[in-house]
Amino acid sequence: MKTKWILLALAAVLAGIQAFPINRELPRSQASEEFHVTENPPDEIMKIMKHACYDCHSNNTRYPWYARIQPVGWWIHNHVLEGRRELNFSEFGRWRAEDQADILRHCAKLVEKGSMPLGSYLRMHPEARLDETQKLLLFEWWKKRAGELETNAVMVRQVTAAAPDTCDDNDANPRCCFISMPGSPASRIVIAPDDEPGKRMVISGQIFKSDGKTPYPNVLMYLYHTNEKGIYARKGNETGIRRWHGHLHGWLRTDTEGRYEIRSIRPASYPDTKINAHIHAVVWEPGDRKEPYFIEDFLFADDPFLKPAERESARKNPGKSPVVTLRANAEGVLEGKRDISLGY
Repeated sequence: MKTKWILLALAAVLAGIQAFPINRELPRSQASEEFHVTENPPDEIMKIMKHACYDCHSNNTRYPWYARIQPVGWWIHNHVLEGRRELNFSEFGRWRAEDQADILRHCAKLVEKGSMPLGSYLRMHPEARLDETQKLLLFEWWKKRAGELETNAVMVRQVTAAAPDTCDDNDANPRCCFISMPGSPASRIVIAPDDEPGKRMVISGQIFKSDGKTPYPNVLMYLYHTNEKGIYARKGNETGIRRWHGHLHGWLRTDTEGRYEIRSIRPASYPDTKINAHIHAVVWEPGDRKEPYFIEDFLFADDPFLKPAERESARKNPGKSPVVTLRANAEGVLEGKRDISLGY
C-alpha cells in the first residue's frame, strides 16, 4: 500500500510540473551577424554544423518533442543556454576578426579530439555523430578560414596606417574609404536600412583575377551612392571622407569563391543634371604591397542618361559589363548581376 501511495505522489508531482513548460521561443538574431552570412561556408560544411553544432550553439535550436516533458525539458533548455553562453554562431559577426579566428581554431581542436559534439547529445541525436571524413572536412575548413580572418585583420590594421591627408576631402587617398570598416566584413552587405526610402535593389556577382576565370577571395570593396533624390545624404555625425560620401555606404569582402552581394536602394542621378545614376566602388586586393583603387562605377542599363556605347556594353556583355541590367523579381525587388575582373 505504501508503494502505491509513493507512486501516486510521484505521478502527481510529474503531472504538476508539466504546468511549467520551458520557453521554446527562439531569440531574435541579426541576419548580418549569423555565421552562415558573415563566413558563407560551403553547403557541406553548413549542413554538418547544423546537425552537430547549431542546436546548442546558435539561436536556431531545434527542440525535440520530448522537450515538452518536464523535467527533461528543463535539463535540455539549461544545456542550450549554457551552450549559447560558451559560443553562439548567431552572434559570430559581432566579434573581432582575431577573436573569430581563435574560436574557429578552438572548435577545430575540439572536433579533432572528439570532444564535440558531447556524448550526452549524441545519444539522443545520432544524426550529429561525425565520421572521420566529416571531422577532417570541418577541421580543415575551420583552420583555413581562421587563417583568412587573421589575414583580413592585418589589412584592417593597415587602413589606419599613414593616410597622407585628413581624409576630409572627396578626392582623398582611397585608403580613407576603409577607415571605420568593421573587423570582419561579410560577402553580403546591406547598405540602405529598412526605413530608407527608395526602390529596393540587389546586385550580386563574382570578382575574378586578371585572367577573368580564377575566383578572387578576400577582396575588400567599399561602396557608396546617392539616395532616391540624387543626394549623398548625411545623418549629421559623419567625419572625414564620410562627410562627402554620406550615410549610404558600406564594406564587403568576397567569399572563398570571390562572390559578393549588395542590397540597397536604387540611387538617383544628381539633381538637375544628365549624369548617370551610379554606385562608386573602391577595391583593395589582398597582399602586403597592394593599395586600394577605384573601379568603374556600377551603372544601370535603363538609365535615360546612358550613352549609346554604355548601353551596347550591357547588351553585348550581360552580367560582365559595369552597366547592370535590373529586373524586378516576384516581390518587386530589382535584381542585377555584375562580374568583375581585377588586375588588368
